[in-house]
Order: sequence, then structure tokens, then C-alpha cells
Amino acid sequence: MNYRGSMYWKQIKGREYLYREYSDRTGKSLGARSPETEKIIEDFKFGKAAAEAKFKELNDAMATQARLNVALRVGRTPNVVVGILEEIRKAGLQGHFMVIGTNALYAYETHVGVRFTGDVTATTDMDLLWDSRKRITLIVDGDDHFNQNGLIGVLKKYDASFELQEDQKFTAANAQGYMIDLIKRRPQSFYDDNEQQQMIPHPDDFWATKIRNMDWLLSSPKFTQVVVATNGSMAEMVTVDPRAFACYKVWLSEKEDRNPMKKPRDLAQARAVYQLVQDKMPQLSFDRIHALPEKLRNQRVLDILRPDTPGGQSLASQFDAVRAYGTHTGTIAAISEAEVIQHIGRGRHVVWDRAALAGVALKVGSNVTIERGGRVRDTQKKGTSHER
Repeated sequence: MNYRGSMYWKQIKGREYLYREYSDRTGKSLGARSPETEKIIEDFKFGKAAAEAKFKELNDAMATQARLNVALRVGRTPNVVVGILEEIRKAGLQGHFMVIGTNALYAYETHVGVRFTGDVTATTDMDLLWDSRKRITLIVDGDDHFNQNGLIGVLKKYDASFELQEDQKFTAANAQGYMIDLIKRRPQSFYDDNEQQQMIPHPDDFWATKIRNMDWLLSSPKFTQVVVATNGSMAEMVTVDPRAFACYKVWLSEKEDRNPMKKPRDLAQARAVYQLVQDKMPQLSFDRIHALPEKLRNQRVLDILRPDTPGGQSLASQFDAVRAYGTHTGTIAAISEAEVIQHIGRGRHVVWDRAALAGVALKVGSNVTIERGGRVRDTQKKGTSHER
């Protein structure tokens, strides 16, 4: 049961009626006083008291955890990012936004318990991608404050100094200069391109900027992770799958109209996330990110992402090899500092990460079995190959 609002008895023409009132002051009669309505109000009072007690208990636990986060230096996500994400959640809008761009790296590193080095996470803005395909549910999902004041009102609940920029209504900045950009897709058809740029009609709210190809990110798998601020507070971040992030950043780095100052950073972020997935999230295969167009995830892109092949063609590309996906028996076709290519029969090849292999010495032409975990052993019967 939803325990928002209140219940009370109201006398009308000498009879008592049970009324349910919500936060917007609208009321609804639940019927005349009777054993049934008396039970309804008793259950409501008991449930609301229990819910309030549980809420206080959870709030106390969250406060304790926040203090521990500070003491142990757990978080490094900017306070403003976490604060805004929490206000968006409270407003009922979490399902309508994705964080894209640099701040997504905080979700990826938190998920696996590491930290990116260098300045790949440095930024002074946050990009919010609004899923305008869900516009019909927006008013229902949003709370009263959002429906009255818009997204800028939600930001101001965290920091009252946020103001829209006069020259670009898709950007709001606070007194410290931190900026929030609201982005939406630019659909392919002319009819769809007439989508409104405001989340709700409001003279003083955001006008989202339309960017082409945002459908690629909206259609990719979502990645959800609780991130921790430097002040210890926590919030859930919904962002794009790290594989899609890496491939999309490679595409950005090659765009002719991309700011030349941003291109090296795009590529550095793409490679950092690619390496993180390879090392810490091997269950996420780049072969299975089918939501992106093929040109964003083909072998040429993977060659760019691999740090050991900054400009040349990888062995995997030369042999048209796929990443090993089980235990394979077959002949070693080629070896480089980073890759091992194994022929597994019928003209098919798989690529292994050389650093992850252990066991017998490898040489081109040898017939070996390589297990999923990386153990290499001699194969007694030559010339056979299988997979499982």
C-alpha cells in the first residue's frame, strides 16, 4: 500500500465518511463509516507508522555509511553529480535519464573496485540524456515539484544557485561553474523530429539540445551502479553499457567536426574503458553489443581500442579471429606479444590473450588444448580440433 498523504473521518449531513487525502490536497471518499472502513484506516495508520519507522532506520544507516565512506575515502564522484542524481530519483525521474560522457567512468570503476588513473575522469559538467520516447509517462512518474517547476526546479532543490544559461537553454550552471547539459535524440524522420524539446511546458525550464545518433546509446544495454561522492553520500547512476561507451567514444574521436582538443581525450577514455572490461568484466563480450551499428563495433574499431595496436592491424584482424569462448583444441597459427591465434578447424580461428595463458610453451604449428581459464596443455592426438 502507498502510505503517502493521510486518512481521516469527515462528517457530511450527519454521517461520517472515510477520506483519503494525498500530497496535492486532493481527497477521495472511501465510503461511510463501517467495520470495513474502520479496518481500512486502522491498517493505514499501522502501516504508515511502520513505514516511517523503517524509513528513519534506513536514513540512520545511510548516514552511518556516509561517515564510513568519508573515513575510508571510498568515494571520488563529484558531490554535485551524486546530489543531482539523488534529487532526480526522489522526483521519480530516474527511468527517464541516462548519464553519458565522462561521469559514466565513475560507475564503471566503482563496479569493479578500481580507479582510473590520469585525468580521464576530469570534467566540469554532466550530460543527461533524456529518453524522450517515454514522454507519455513523464507527467505520471514525476512528482508535484517537477510538474510545477520542471527539471531546473529539481536541480535547485540540491543547489539553489543553478540557473539556465541565457544563450543556451539546454545548459544550467551553478555558482561554482558546474554545468548540466540536457540532451535528447534527434530522430531520423522529419515527423519524429518535431518532438518537443521541453520535458514539460514551462517558460523557465530546459530546452533539450537535439543530437544525432543518441538512439545508439538509448538502445544499448543500461548499466546501473551506486556511486559514492567525496562527502560520503551515495546515489544510483544509470548510464550506458561500458562496451557501447568505448565504441561510441572511438567514433567521436574520428568525427571531422569534433573539437580537436577533445579527440585525444575521447580515445584515451575509450581505451581505458575497453581495458577495464577486458581485465575486470570479461563476461561482457564486445562481440555481443549488437545494439550499435556494425561500423561502431567492427574489427577496425577493436583494433583501435587495443593499446598494443595503436595504428597497426592486430593478429585477430588478420585471421578474422573471434575471442575464445570455451575450451579449444587446435593448431597455433600465430603469436604476438599480446595475442595467440589458434586454428580450431573448418577455417575458423580464435584469439587468446597471451598474458592470460599458462602451461606448456607455445610455438607456431604446435597442437594444443587451451582451457577456458587459460591453462595450456599438449594434445596427444595431432590434427584434431573441437570446441565446447
